[in-house]
Amino acid sequence: MPIELTATTEPGARLVALAEALADEIGARAAEHDRDGSYPFESFAAVKRSGYFTAPIPEHLGGLGVTSAHDVLVASTRLARGDASLTLGVNMHFAYLLNVVRRWHAAVVSGNERRAKPLADSLRQIAADGVVFASAVSEIRQDLTRPATTATRTADGWIVSGRKVFSTMSPAADVLYTAVTFSGDDGRERYGYAMVPRETDGVIVHDDWDALGMRSSGSNTVSFEDVPLPATALRGGFPVGDWTAYVERNVDAGLFHAAAALGVAESAHTLITRRLASSGAEPDARTRMQAAENVVDLAACRAVLSRAASLIDDHFAAEASSNGSGEGVTRVFAEAQAAKTFIGEAAVRIVDRALSLSGGAGYLNGSPLARAYRDVRAVAFMHPLGANRAYEFLGQLALGRETSLH
Repeated sequence: MPIELTATTEPGARLVALAEALADEIGARAAEHDRDGSYPFESFAAVKRSGYFTAPIPEHLGGLGVTSAHDVLVASTRLARGDASLTLGVNMHFAYLLNVVRRWHAAVVSGNERRAKPLADSLRQIAADGVVFASAVSEIRQDLTRPATTATRTADGWIVSGRKVFSTMSPAADVLYTAVTFSGDDGRERYGYAMVPRETDGVIVHDDWDALGMRSSGSNTVSFEDVPLPATALRGGFPVGDWTAYVERNVDAGLFHAAAALGVAESAHTLITRRLASSGAEPDARTRMQAAENVVDLAACRAVLSRAASLIDDHFAAEASSNGSGEGVTRVFAEAQAAKTFIGEAAVRIVDRALSLSGGAGYLNGSPLARAYRDVRAVAFMHPLGANRAYEFLGQLALGRETSLH
């Protein structure tokens, strides 16, 4: 039997066990929601009740204490075996929350109590209230470092206007962390995240998600029609066009997509090999070869995911007071993008072979392999970075050219 990825910390091991238990529960409903293209509210509620959404928050602030990106990602592969569509949204919540935890930790290490206390209070409140965040970042013809959605200052806050696509988990999340362009105190344009409660006046979550795969992910279009927000809903940010600042905030986001793809591939391979082993028939040479090729690809996927995630943990441990910047964080981001790209392509190969080994049974829409065949293909275009941009970015970096995300 292959050796699966395991957590490196005790809180991480507990999270992996919780993910496996939840996968069994939510997996029983996944086929129905995939067929209907409906959002799995009951599965979302089960995950929320379990406290899983609080995983990255330190225990003394009310969370599960899994501050290791590696361990959160390992748990995500397990959850995706049950329902990859739901896991996609959970992962985007984690990508945001890990950033908040890192900023809190950097403030603590650097002795910046003025910044550390409000961040700690925010994390404590998120854990106590069970707040769930969804990403409202993607846009049509998107410039990654200059959102078309805007936040305009008012006398007592902000007005957010714009339209987002692929807003995964938007039907159920409490808050949409929304990428916006706004004017800083110096009048220059900045990229920031506005925290927009989903039920705020002017927020419209359209019921328009109808895709080939990840059909129950609730990746709906969201419109912000002059949404009023308090002044505290948007702070800080970085100059628009500053791709290194964008990279630092998204250094491990791509690995969360990769983790979902790996979970899909693992479940597809396990399903078909168990079925073939229990049939009693002697497999032919081609069957043995395809099964072996899957074992090789799975081993490679697990290795590159674990390595990239460990590099991220090591980076933030070494740069604890600042979270790092410039060349260091760019190199780690590049490793994560290489891992995401490789896993996205290898996972497709694994599922394709599993479907081939299943014969006609896997081709039926009711088959978990048919769902896996569709779901696993979503990773290639997910930012950051979609495969086309990832290859462009990595090629520029490898050849010593000026790098850009545009």
